Amino acid sequence: MTQTRFLILFLAATMIVGLAPKAAGFEGEGNTTPPSCVHESVYEPFAGLVLMSVTVADSPPLDFVIDTGATSSSVTDPLLAWALGLEVKETGLARGVGSGATRVSVAKDTCIRIDGVEVLRTSLVVHDIGTRLAATTGREIHGFIGSELFERYVVEINPVGSRMLLHDPETFDYRGPGFEVPLEVVDRRPVVSGTVVVREGGKEVPVRLVADTGSGRFLALITKSRRHLKPPAEQRAGASIGVVGDTTVALALTQQLRLGSVVARRVETAWMEAFGVPAVRNIENLHGILGNQFLGSFRTFYDYRGGRLILEPVDRSAR
Repeated sequence: MTQTRFLILFLAATMIVGLAPKAAGFEGEGNTTPPSCVHESVYEPFAGLVLMSVTVADSPPLDFVIDTGATSSSVTDPLLAWALGLEVKETGLARGVGSGATRVSVAKDTCIRIDGVEVLRTSLVVHDIGTRLAATTGREIHGFIGSELFERYVVEINPVGSRMLLHDPETFDYRGPGFEVPLEVVDRRPVVSGTVVVREGGKEVPVRLVADTGSGRFLALITKSRRHLKPPAEQRAGASIGVVGDTTVALALTQQLRLGSVVARRVETAWMEAFGVPAVRNIENLHGILGNQFLGSFRTFYDYRGGRLILEPVDRSAR
């Protein structure tokens, strides 16, 4: 997590996702007609993320990640900002994954369009991580669309057909078969509550998690953020990429994750130290990050104004 974004671009291993008994009837019932929307577009699933083709000002198409974990939208390369003719001014420091900091520049009042339709007019933070992202992912990622999108719209992300729909919060009315999880927006990030069982036969531990579409992982937990949150002995080393540098993580299986009526078992989890997740300073009792490997398994509605995350099971064979 950074002041402007948190990104993990390593895929999780195969895990089993199921519904608790009271929600078992939801399986495969994701074919309801969507509520009327302001705009609908098709995204590209990439490395567990939601990659959208956008234009900035009058640019050619650029690849931006749709990222609930980013407190501000951004571009990843100062040279790109220069090529786009953006008026950039330095504003301060950003802290990211790792313990360092980097200077931040901002281009104000920038128009972002999807399919030629203006969906946002906002400031863009200018980072310098494009080269590292390209080396890790094998392709260029030009930027991130962050909290501004989710504050303005109810955002629906549907893995069936890889569709993103933007709904008007004033008229949005969900009546589908999904179920609601209470969502609290803290420091411009969506926070949900659930439980985990770290070890087989262990106790169920309550956790507060940032629901982060900018994380390609299933789950990340902060070591010792609660008494019983410690990684199992059987683990392997991994790494994560952030705005100011990389940080090492321990990868291990968590026996169970429960969020509302959803239960996931044997989940590959990245364990991080608290200093590697600066959002713990701004979000009280934060225990980890719920990534897009989980969120992308559902037709998901991010309703910030309504204080809810709606998860609707989908027919995975229809993707």
